[in-house]
Amino acid sequence: MSTDALGPVETTSLADQAYRRLRDAIRDGVLRPGEKITERDLASRLGVSPTPVREALRQLVHEKVVERVGPRALRIAAHSPAARSEIVEAEVRLSGLMARLAARNATADQLTDLVSLLAQADRIVAEVEKTVAEQGLEADVADQLRAVFHKLRLFHHQVEECVGNPVLEGLLNQARAFSDEERLDLTMKIAPERAEEFRARYHEHRELLNALLERDEDRAEELAARHHRAALVQLSQS
Repeated sequence: MSTDALGPVETTSLADQAYRRLRDAIRDGVLRPGEKITERDLASRLGVSPTPVREALRQLVHEKVVERVGPRALRIAAHSPAARSEIVEAEVRLSGLMARLAARNATADQLTDLVSLLAQADRIVAEVEKTVAEQGLEADVADQLRAVFHKLRLFHHQVEECVGNPVLEGLLNQARAFSDEERLDLTMKIAPERAEEFRARYHEHRELLNALLERDEDRAEELAARHHRAALVQLSQS
């Protein structure tokens, strides 16, 4: 019997869709560590029945992303310092691997997009430095700093897309030590006191970009791992 008779799979199950939506919400900080959740409330917010949400939550509990605290109550897991350290190590290793593969697989158009993104960030940083030079350290540059943060997060996400491996992307997303929202909150909190450290972290993006442009896989992996380790340790200690 020909396998063609099976036909293509055109849609995923509601449980799979609910799982991905909840995973994304946790990763992006929409659902925050320690927040209590219920099947019924999540089902209402997702616009589905409780059954697919129940299946999705069962998988998230298995992954220790969600923990059960009662017969009907659950909460988003808040990691202990030891667990956070293990997650940081996983994210560092995977980020390094992704950079190595990006140096190997990125298309010319993708590299051009990365160059453009970093150029946009450079222009915003130049505006910040000009404002601070004119108005002093009390200058209000919070909006510009947030804009730089978003450009750099997009830079990292696009590096990951250059790999062209959805499985690795999924693993890295599961290994995130902080959601993008948490990263932004912590960065804005500690940036004024650690301006020199953040300036160094910023310039590391240019080094990584150069390694990608030169297709230097070893250098790209080394730079990405070092950058992510320093940034994640800094955020973990804040």
